[in-house]
Amino acid sequence: MTEEGARQRRQLLFCLAAILGALFWLHREVLFFGAVYHMDDAADGYYPGHIAVARAFAEGVLPTWEPGSWCGWPLNVDPYNGVFYPLNIIYYVVGAARGLGYAVVLHAFVGGAGVLMLLRKRKTGDAAALFGALAFALSSFFVVRIRHVIFLQMMAWLPWILVGVEAWMSDRRRRSLLLVAASTGLALVAGALSIGHFAALVIAAWTAARVLHAEGDARRKMSDMMALGGAALVGVLIAAAQLVPTVAHLPYSPRALGSDYHFASSYAWPTWRYWITLLAPDWYGTEDRWRYLGAPNHWELCGWYVGAVAVVLTPFAFLPSKNGARRGAELWALAAMVALALSLAVGDAGVVHAFFFKHVPLYAAIRCPARALLMAVLALPILAGHGLHAILSLAKSPSRTVRLLSAFAALAVAGCAFALSHKWGAVQPVTLIGFERASYHHLAIVLGALAAALALGMGALRPRWAALLACGALAFDLVTLNRPYLVPQPADYPAGMERFAAVEWLQKHDTGDRFVNDPRGPFRLHNVGMVLGLENASGYDSVGIWRYVNLLYIEKNGRPYPHAKLMDDFAGIGVWDLSSKILDLLNVRWLIAESAPPGKWSLRFVPQPPTGAPAEKVETTWDARLKVFESKTVLPRAWMAYRVEVPRSDGALAARLVAGDFDPARTALLEKAPPAALHIPQGGMPSPLEMTPATVISKRRHQLVLDVQAAAAGVLVASEIDYPGWTVTVDGEPAEILRTDWALRGVALGAGHHRVVFRFTSRPTQIGIALSILGLAALLAIGVLRRKKAMPR
Repeated sequence: MTEEGARQRRQLLFCLAAILGALFWLHREVLFFGAVYHMDDAADGYYPGHIAVARAFAEGVLPTWEPGSWCGWPLNVDPYNGVFYPLNIIYYVVGAARGLGYAVVLHAFVGGAGVLMLLRKRKTGDAAALFGALAFALSSFFVVRIRHVIFLQMMAWLPWILVGVEAWMSDRRRRSLLLVAASTGLALVAGALSIGHFAALVIAAWTAARVLHAEGDARRKMSDMMALGGAALVGVLIAAAQLVPTVAHLPYSPRALGSDYHFASSYAWPTWRYWITLLAPDWYGTEDRWRYLGAPNHWELCGWYVGAVAVVLTPFAFLPSKNGARRGAELWALAAMVALALSLAVGDAGVVHAFFFKHVPLYAAIRCPARALLMAVLALPILAGHGLHAILSLAKSPSRTVRLLSAFAALAVAGCAFALSHKWGAVQPVTLIGFERASYHHLAIVLGALAAALALGMGALRPRWAALLACGALAFDLVTLNRPYLVPQPADYPAGMERFAAVEWLQKHDTGDRFVNDPRGPFRLHNVGMVLGLENASGYDSVGIWRYVNLLYIEKNGRPYPHAKLMDDFAGIGVWDLSSKILDLLNVRWLIAESAPPGKWSLRFVPQPPTGAPAEKVETTWDARLKVFESKTVLPRAWMAYRVEVPRSDGALAARLVAGDFDPARTALLEKAPPAALHIPQGGMPSPLEMTPATVISKRRHQLVLDVQAAAAGVLVASEIDYPGWTVTVDGEPAEILRTDWALRGVALGAGHHRVVFRFTSRPTQIGIALSILGLAALLAIGVLRRKKAMPR
């Protein structure tokens, strides 16, 4: 290795160490002192999902069906669970709760290293590259979005796609295409598909600008676009194991309805004034709901801060550079993406929100226009790195007079910033409330430090040292501002959130029947079944099975969902009418609640004051109030109903389902008539025959084996959710599943003894895995071909 190569390597290692050191300091509690991050969706959604995935893997199967929530649902179709994302192995090695902190730091470092490599490749110099990398890796996005860690996982790989594009345009070696393909695949399989269109816009804008304004004729540019597009396609194939099941499920999820326009605009900046949060994210207060006065909620609207220093430096990216850093159309493309993000963030107040709602897939479904600002989180650090380099490149060999003047200017700027901050803090003008004052003080100090560093760099110091001072100002800004957002908890905190006495009693007395939690109680009970291996009729997920979600809506409202488009959030819908007969249909024997309607429920457990040394609990108030009730009218997991009704419409079926004279034990409600050859009685008259319970021979994740002695022809109703992929055999012969009682599975049987076997196979998952194998084979081919001579320019 040459001396220059060794120097470059040392500088690279220094920059990587600086990024890692800043991240270690920011997240020190979870990395070195055993704490965990456990809040909001990270606790209520991802934590149960990762535990359920690990349980399925331990059983030797894929989590294509999960019985712990929603009476059963296809867990792997939710990309947020990242079933096939290789780095999620961290959750299974160190635990689902503790792994979250490690995953955050790992992906922040990967993303920061990607920005560093991109800026180095564009010859901005190591210090400016480090500046951009710190702005990205330490941004508020990588802190407040801990609750949506899949967003961080996708974002971490986007800079590496740009590195691959830049490398291809520089040397056109196959290894560059390998990087594009692998990074694209990892970004997609990570699971944040709901923001994928924003990521794609930035990548496409950069790539198109870089290729179209490069040297070469139209044929050369077309070849470059085809090569990069082919690499991206390989990445899509690699992610097919996740993409195909998700896309196949969409018609059966609440997302199939699309969103009402106003619902899709829910989380947007209410006014353009919120742009100030890009310079002072706590201008309207902090994440603490008691100290936040802005529109809901802080982490959706204000969690996009990459540093006031970085934002201020961004316009300087378009100054001419004397040191050879590339200035091209791709920087203007990034600036356009920032402008687009700002316009989308204000929703109706912007000019493009309505267009995106109508024409951009998935945009309407996320109902969070402010999430477009992730384009700014990626673009601004890159532009800021170029801006810092452009400023410092103007300060070459200044005279002694310039050096002295610059030193005095630095001292003056720093003093003014301190004095101004102190003045505003003392006077406390009536035009600014407390949050705004604190943000103003912080902003004045940070920008003053930046101005001082740059003034020194213009003369008193070498530009490189000035750049390092700017990096220090940026790191100080981001670490000190983001630290309060982090809420590290003790290692046993996750278990303490679920360690209710009622839940522990239910674990000990589990009969294999389902339970349900009162939605007016602790929210985390929705998915506690996935954590503890119990079966719940409630659940929390945004891509559940719409037919079942609608059944719970019927249970609460007495009618199907009346709107053509979604106007409500159904991610955490629960069972509100605790006296409903629908609970009997769902095999709900147990209820965890403060109280229960009389007649249907009998009290089985009342929490007692702890004796001795009780286990550590988080929800001590709720723990003392939650009781366990047992249903007196619960139906078995499967039974024979000897009369059927076939309502003429969904509305009529729903009305009959909640009618007072409907007896689900004796009558099955079907969407179509059963085989005429069986002569099953039809009509509204109750059956003279009592229902016949089926015997559960075997109940596993993907199979249910039942034994039934039918007294006459009828329908075997299984309290299991109907969903594509479930098949049934009767006495070894294939039979037809009849959708029964709105969302359950049924099968018509003649009189006599029968062995009924329900099996589940996810065909989309099989196809997706096959395509992913094909994509990996293509990736391997690129890797082998990369050893060949570089393609001619």
